[in-house]
Amino acid sequence: MAAWRSKTLLWFVLVAFPATGRTSAAVSEVVELQSEHFRLEVPAANRRLGEKILAIAESARQSVLDQLPQALDERVGLAWCATESEFYKRLGERRGSLLAAAVPSIRRVYLNGEPLQRLDHGRLHQALVHEFVHVYIGRAIHEPIPLWLHEGLAMYVSREWDLGDAAALAADSLFGALIPADQLTRSFPSDPSRQSRAYRQSYSMTTFLLDLRFPTSGVQGLVADLVQSSERSVMRPLLSDPNWIADFDRQWRQQWVRPGRITLILTSSGTFWMLVTGLFLAAYLRKRRTRKRREARWAMEEEFTYHGDEFDD
Repeated sequence: MAAWRSKTLLWFVLVAFPATGRTSAAVSEVVELQSEHFRLEVPAANRRLGEKILAIAESARQSVLDQLPQALDERVGLAWCATESEFYKRLGERRGSLLAAAVPSIRRVYLNGEPLQRLDHGRLHQALVHEFVHVYIGRAIHEPIPLWLHEGLAMYVSREWDLGDAAALAADSLFGALIPADQLTRSFPSDPSRQSRAYRQSYSMTTFLLDLRFPTSGVQGLVADLVQSSERSVMRPLLSDPNWIADFDRQWRQQWVRPGRITLILTSSGTFWMLVTGLFLAAYLRKRRTRKRREARWAMEEEFTYHGDEFDD
């Protein structure tokens, strides 16, 4: 009986261990993929996804250069992280909800492999445009700019804005939850809800800055100014002036955000249905008044016709 157990155990070890080894090798096997401007190593099982990522990366790169011709046309490295823990470990950050992250100093964009496998192509294109803007701007602009402007430019070029963001920003303003601009110069809050608020404000403040100072040249004009030296740039001295930032923050709230509060109030559910009811009531009263006038006119016409006949007789 003991001999039978020993043989069974030996058979299990000989069979199971080689299979386990083959499985580990298959899991750890990676393939190197290349496109015109990018190279990417992915697990063999994710080869097709890797090829799609390279195609989207080429398209995203061109989208950035179309909007920012002065961005440096440098080769950007793509680094695949198989797990979220590996992704955040490489970045040296706590876990969050990032799909990708750029490190401009080494011209690299880290990809968070787990969520990317569940992501639609449009959202991935947008995420890569955002990160490429960070890389190109970080390389082209040699002196630091406020974090809200850096993020705002990336969001502006990648078109990360919709009606939901506008409503949320108006709600933040309505309830006094906006973050002062000077607090978004070097870092963003770690709390997820406040961090989302910081990103919304960054986009909105950047858009207001473009409308205020670069109404014709737009984002190209702003970046063209920022890539110049401090002596020649118009915006650099202003962006480092606390008084100007405070005044800019005030103007942004009054001229750009406050009108959105009125829109939010007028389109909120309760007010909206009150307005709809009022419009229906006004339409009903107008229709009723028109009908009465028409009936009165008909009565007068009938009376005139009757007397006219009697006069003819």
